[in-house]
Amino acid sequence: MAGKLKKIALLAGMGPESTLDYYRGIIDAFKPRYDETGNPEILIDSLNLKHLLASAEHGKWREMAEELAGHFEAMRAAGAEIGAMASNTPHKIFDDIQQQTALPLISIVEATRAEAVREHAKRLLLLGTKFTMSSDFYFKAFTQSGISLLVPDAGEQNYINDKIFAEIEHGIIRKETKQHFLEIIGRRQKQALDGVILGCTEFPLILKKEDIDGLYLNTTRIHIDAIVRACLDEDRTA
Repeated sequence: MAGKLKKIALLAGMGPESTLDYYRGIIDAFKPRYDETGNPEILIDSLNLKHLLASAEHGKWREMAEELAGHFEAMRAAGAEIGAMASNTPHKIFDDIQQQTALPLISIVEATRAEAVREHAKRLLLLGTKFTMSSDFYFKAFTQSGISLLVPDAGEQNYINDKIFAEIEHGIIRKETKQHFLEIIGRRQKQALDGVILGCTEFPLILKKEDIDGLYLNTTRIHIDAIVRACLDEDRTA
């Protein structure tokens, strides 16, 4: 008899486009075993991205951590057994959030680090929001595994950030934006890169595996896989 699936709490809306991918990805993962397990129960709390961005831009990270932890606690009270944030940027305060909720949270950063280790990566380009690229939460995790990270320069970070929030978060995909992203990647590929971390959960909408030479670390897909394993109570070590 199949074991009980753990009820998932998904903190979503950051942004809405990737939330759709998370829900679809989790459900699709259970299709091959549906006769045995069925689908997992999923609680989705879709937040107001505009409100969260305002808090981030004003540096109110402590207040944001308290707010997000409160959302997780509400879902825990509703029966959730594991939780995840469908976005990279709030992982800047992952530890602060985890300290304020009893719900075990699955980190997109740790899941991606483990995948990079399995792929024997040593040097990767990190793309994401400006908050993600200019913060140290990815760098700390990857340095512990002997992996060095590069990021675009300040002007390129501003361009990427603007396009994320003005276009990609709204499902707007433009050829010229994709071409500029690929040019930014291309300028770094001369520096002995093993691959690219798509450190924004919307990036798979615009950057496909065939666009990238080397490792294509799709944090959305990696995180979904980690959530599914936790739901099944399966362990997978690096």
